[in-house]
Amino acid sequence: MLCLSAALAMLASLIHPAAAEVDISEVDACLTERLSAGRAPATCIDDAQSDCMRVDNEVPAVATLCFVEAEKKWQNGISGLMAQISDAAPDEIAAIAAIEVKYDLLSALLQCSRMEELSLTVGRDSEPAILRQNARCKSNAAGLSYARLYLRSRDLR
Repeated sequence: MLCLSAALAMLASLIHPAAAEVDISEVDACLTERLSAGRAPATCIDDAQSDCMRVDNEVPAVATLCFVEAEKKWQNGISGLMAQISDAAPDEIAAIAAIEVKYDLLSALLQCSRMEELSLTVGRDSEPAILRQNARCKSNAAGLSYARLYLRSRDLR
């Protein structure tokens, strides 16, 4: 019976796969609202990726693809925000912003790599589960880097 349930869950996910519904304008509104309310803005990243996080653990490949798509949207958001900063701010400030976001992202991705290596070496998870975890980590890294850049640059745009 359990195998039938897993098969049905997999079939349902293939028919209606999870899609990353990261909407940068909604994230921007969320970040602004949370900051003005004195609440943690990082929850906006989780909210934006909630569809990916709800994917059943029985189909990790679907979740992995969802997080990869979300990461692409965060990267596009970072590029768009950097373009706005470059247009509005002096060259020196734009260069500083580019360096800051680059190293925010690289330091977070280094932690993703560390977690993946530990999981592959001593972990008990399956390879698909490790891939899901790594994709989620990379998407979170890009999302948090976007959020930091957005919050730092509010007065520049």
